[in-house]
This record gives sequence, structure tokens and C-alpha cells, in this order.
Amino acid sequence: MEIIRKEEFIITAQEHSEINALLHASFGDYSKDRSYYKQLPTFRYLVRTEGKLIGHMAVEHRNINIAETVARIFGVADLCVDQHFQSKNIASNLLKKLEILGRQHQIDFLVLIAHNHEVYEKNGFKLVNNTCRWLMINSHQTLGVGHRRIEECLMIKPISNLVWKPGLVDFLGHIF
Repeated sequence: MEIIRKEEFIITAQEHSEINALLHASFGDYSKDRSYYKQLPTFRYLVRTEGKLIGHMAVEHRNINIAETVARIFGVADLCVDQHFQSKNIASNLLKKLEILGRQHQIDFLVLIAHNHEVYEKNGFKLVNNTCRWLMINSHQTLGVGHRRIEECLMIKPISNLVWKPGLVDFLGHIF
């Protein structure tokens, strides 16, 4: 098994097609015409075995504002593993690789939105209950600014000494 980190701008058309097929198979209602949910990520981790794409994780790198404190984050999106390769710790290995990268480059938190918490909780993530503000995007159009709690979905993993505070979390862009 090979895990490769690739910046978004060097992903090939063939890779985008493979990513889209994996995302569609993993999430069902995923768009059939693109390899991202709302916006292109900063980079991705691709997992291959015998040339076949079996795992994927998109990552956004940005600042966010947590209760008036600016934090550097990696936002995790579209983490998925082909159904035939699940329960082999592939998702956990991807999250560990991202954590190591974040610690090497002064990232404060790993952040994600998830309805199923099991794999993330096993990897040290915890649910937080902040009110959030973000740019609402749909079908390549800005719809406005959302402002509300994201109930039972916002998960974080601190990887620096910065403390996650209660209060408003401004994503300073879209939610990944």
C-alpha cells in the first residue's frame, strides 16, 4: 500500500476521475461530475494498492478565528476508504500522517465535520459545540453567510498548545 500527499493543482484528470468514483461509491449522493464537495482542497492524501485508488482524504489549510483567537488549522474533508479495504486502519493512518505534518508545521488544530464520530474519536478527536460562521456555497455560487451551531458534528483535535475556546468560530470561508 502506498500513501501519497499531492497538492491539488498537480492532481491529474485521471486522478480526479478516480477520486470522484471513490467519493461517489463512499458517500452515495456525491456529485458525479467533480472530485470535491464545495471547493477545491489545498492538498489530498491518496492511498493506492496495486495501482488502484482505495483511500482518500482532502485537506484545507487556513486560518480560522476561535473566540477572537486566530488559529492555523488543517480542515479534513471527504475521508473515505473503499469498502473492500475498510477495517484495516487506513483512515487512522491518514489522520496520523496529517497530525504529524501539522505538528511539523505549526498547525494548531485538525478540524472536521462528521456525523459518524467513531473513527475520529478513536484517533483523539472530540466534539465541540461552538456557534459557527461560514461562507455558504452551493453549485459554485456564494449564497451568503451561515451563522449557527453545527449540532453534534464539529470535531477538533488540538496539536499545539493553543486552547480551543467556547464562543464563535469563524471559518473565514466555506465549511470543508
